[in-house]
Amino acid sequence: MYYVDESMDSSAFVISAFAVPFLRNVEGTWTIVWEDHFANVRDWRRRALARDQLPVRKELKASKLASGRGRYKLGKHQYTRAEAAGVYLRLLDDLGFLQDLSIITVVGSPASNLYGHSRLEALVLALLQRMRTACDKANRSGLVFFDQGHGEYRKLYRKARVYLPTGSALGGWAGGQMSKNLPLDNFAKDANIKESEHSFFIQLADLISYAAFLKIKSERGNLTPWQAALNLGGLYDVIPLRVLNTKASGKDPRGIVRL
Repeated sequence: MYYVDESMDSSAFVISAFAVPFLRNVEGTWTIVWEDHFANVRDWRRRALARDQLPVRKELKASKLASGRGRYKLGKHQYTRAEAAGVYLRLLDDLGFLQDLSIITVVGSPASNLYGHSRLEALVLALLQRMRTACDKANRSGLVFFDQGHGEYRKLYRKARVYLPTGSALGGWAGGQMSKNLPLDNFAKDANIKESEHSFFIQLADLISYAAFLKIKSERGNLTPWQAALNLGGLYDVIPLRVLNTKASGKDPRGIVRL
């Protein structure tokens, strides 16, 4: 099961997804393991409550948390910006409960283009390609959950189940073709839409994508002075390397795909 969310402004786009197992073959019996992983993410939020007075049931919005807004401290007070940066960092540093190679992140700009799709849709297409590859190599089937408010993602997902042009890491396919149709035939029929306020997993995807967004802004010298002073551009780099899909891109040490 992949949970997907995005962050963007007029100059940078980011979309991130991470995988959570639903079924596993345990000694010859197919067993539902999603509840175990839900317990893990719930415990992650409980640790944040004990450590930083961040309420378990309060919806996390990454952009608000990073700026000290949202009244997250005990659910009624504001963190200072420095306090909020520390809370955000510790949330990401505590993601070791995710499975290996589970996080995939794609970044781009308004100029990004991939197989006739531009801007954020190009990033979604690149993300779907890598989700398919990850599931194919692991001999798994996939299921996708998008944050609400993006009907265009579902439309693109439906199209990708029939036609998903994919390039080769070797520069081309047999016969000289530059791309090959590798549809999402190892994914369930339709994508699902989740309301972030009711999903710890979607909120986590938001934290990951916004941290990557700040990393890209930092690389381009576009952080505000206070964001730079608090090193918000370094948040993504505290995510445990083990849980990042570093195979998604051989050009980036943390596996970020750059269009």
